[in-house]
Amino acid sequence: MERPKNVLFLWTDQQRPDTIGAYANPQISTPNLDRLAATGALFESAYCAQPVCSPSRASVLTGLYPHTHGVTANNTPLPVRAITIAELLPDSYACGYVGKWHLGREHAAQRGFDDFWSSTEDYKAGYAEGDPAAVAPSDYRAFLTECGYDADTGGHAIGREAAARLPEEVGKPAFQAQECRRFLDTFGGQPFFLMCNFLEPHPPVTGPLDDLYRPGEMTLPESWYREMEPTVPARFRQRRDPALYPNHYTNLPSNDELGWKTLKARYWGLATLVDRYCGAILDHLDALGLKDDTIVVYSTDHGDMMGEHRLLNKGVPYEGSARVPLIIRVPGLAPRRITTPVSQVQLVATLLELLGQPVPTHLQGESFAPLLAGQHAGPEEVVVEWNGFDGTPGDRRGPEPPEVRTIRRGQWKLNVHASGEHELYDLQADPGELHNAFSDPGSTVVRGDLFDRLLRWQRRTGDPLALQPLH
Repeated sequence: MERPKNVLFLWTDQQRPDTIGAYANPQISTPNLDRLAATGALFESAYCAQPVCSPSRASVLTGLYPHTHGVTANNTPLPVRAITIAELLPDSYACGYVGKWHLGREHAAQRGFDDFWSSTEDYKAGYAEGDPAAVAPSDYRAFLTECGYDADTGGHAIGREAAARLPEEVGKPAFQAQECRRFLDTFGGQPFFLMCNFLEPHPPVTGPLDDLYRPGEMTLPESWYREMEPTVPARFRQRRDPALYPNHYTNLPSNDELGWKTLKARYWGLATLVDRYCGAILDHLDALGLKDDTIVVYSTDHGDMMGEHRLLNKGVPYEGSARVPLIIRVPGLAPRRITTPVSQVQLVATLLELLGQPVPTHLQGESFAPLLAGQHAGPEEVVVEWNGFDGTPGDRRGPEPPEVRTIRRGQWKLNVHASGEHELYDLQADPGELHNAFSDPGSTVVRGDLFDRLLRWQRRTGDPLALQPLH
């Protein structure tokens, strides 16, 4: 089989797997992603490296864990020493990036991406003081102007709140699809690597499809109705209190059942919105005759609790926050569903191997390309980090240090907290993570094995966090 030469990498911000029909949700409309999954590999247990935007993005781009690439909190520029996949590809590749970057110098072509189209003016990190580029207009602002909109009205016309309320045809997804089609028209005749990152369904969780789904038809998870067990870390239990964890960040309409269901309905609407414009990009790829030469990846940077444990957003080690959708279509490979746990840290090595490019030895994620071909690939465990506060409202509440290391292997998941409030979950018997089994009789062997594996991972990757022995 001749190797594909191109990559189209579509990803979102803060998307749960269950907002895609192919992930066993027949109630939601995502026909384009469902078709992609039907012709590719769908990963049922894919995880981000750290459940918050900038650290996760840096890991996707570099194949390194956050403690190695150095981006351990939001709005942190990606250090020069952390080499991106675009910088690893040969000069013959045209590399493009469209959308949210969130790794410093938001408007600047950089890190191997020569064709760079910005969609936000919300982030100022990475610019020297007084640098005029820090206040330069984004490409999305120029798009709005061309469409006849006064993007300077009040100085906030394209902040995420205002942009989310614009008509669909001039929203950010429409702009990004337009620029992806332009890129494919321009560079489709040579090898290319194109990444497109949508903000949606990230807060403010509102958009042109707010009324597509009915709140009354939404369901909330069992954990929304139940108190967390007292063995769960205190800072997580505190997040359930809206006085300690303000909900304005996500525009929760009200802190009752209807309010949470309304938010979930709007969140689904944004997932369907993204699906429409992913479809427009994929259709254009097909129309140009590039499908058979192009690997297509669909994922996100992290999940969203969206009511699990009556929590919102990310920043916790639970499945809703750390687990992500991952669909990969490789020309010539049969479609399949893959249950083996994988990490987004493995994506750089995997894509380089699939393209027939050298895989550098410094990468910390091992290629899972054999899984795509139906073969065995190890390791069968993944590690998720949490390295402290990210500035989200409420994250600085609570008396204990927040660092966490999570290891998932088989049916078990162990969360080792610097606070000593450890957690163990049997994801087969307890997929909703309702019961912390850490202190259960008979759990000693399981948690001991996972902890030993976690220590070996720390030594292998140079993780400096000191983990105290389990008690």
